[in-house]
Amino acid sequence: MEGQLLVLLGHRSDPVPQALTERLLGDGTQQPLTANAADDLLLLEAALRRESAGASERLDSAQRRITTARSAAQVDSVVLEQAVADHTQAVRHLEHARALVEGLREFVVGLDPPIGALRAAADGWCRSPDVPAQVVVFGDESTFLALDPRRAATTGLGVFVLDGVEEWGWAWRRDGDDDDLSPALQPDRCGQWVLGYLPSTLEIYAVLRGAGLPTRIWLLGRDFASDAAHALLDGLAPRMGQPNSLITAAGTIHSTSLWRSRDKTVPLSESMFRDVNVPACEGDPR
Repeated sequence: MEGQLLVLLGHRSDPVPQALTERLLGDGTQQPLTANAADDLLLLEAALRRESAGASERLDSAQRRITTARSAAQVDSVVLEQAVADHTQAVRHLEHARALVEGLREFVVGLDPPIGALRAAADGWCRSPDVPAQVVVFGDESTFLALDPRRAATTGLGVFVLDGVEEWGWAWRRDGDDDDLSPALQPDRCGQWVLGYLPSTLEIYAVLRGAGLPTRIWLLGRDFASDAAHALLDGLAPRMGQPNSLITAAGTIHSTSLWRSRDKTVPLSESMFRDVNVPACEGDPR
């Protein structure tokens, strides 16, 4: 059918929803269509998130102008009407962009791709971006350092800074924190969280240092020796560009902590059966 896009997976061919097809075809000025369906869909999802962030900013701006205009001693009806019109348009754009993002994600998840970038994206979009229960959240870096001064180093100017090793990437992702990124930063794979390790306290942490966002720190794990922390974070690093990769990392670090703290299994031995006069070969459940 003319104007219809299909995603081919093995012997399957799934039609792209019409609203997404119209965006992908368009006039080619925003996002030229390529032969790689995965790249096209992921880049479109990133573009829609940027549009949503832009509409949200315009909405907030219009709301502030409405409040200012209404609280003035003498209401300027022209200014107020324009602010209300801008607010209405921003709401419409925001709802449209969010609906397209939701539709695109549902489409990709429904494809159930077996491997590749779309598989990773589908898995990431199915994860909740909410703070995992086991994570300890700090609202700013100063509080995190004040609670344990061993976490800090002092600069030449006498300023306390986080004394962590941060060699596992600066683009870990979490829905809601990586929506408004420059196109030059690979927006379909780029976030604003950093994973790090504190050798002085044996802690693994994540810190948000995004432009226009307040710094936050998540404490992800404790009591990790340096070699264990490096091995764990090295293994996680290739997943940084996947949606909600920060949530993936938090879950993996927590699971590893639980595994390391489990009670050690004591193997059965012949001495265990001497007191009950049972030969080891008969008492051993193996």
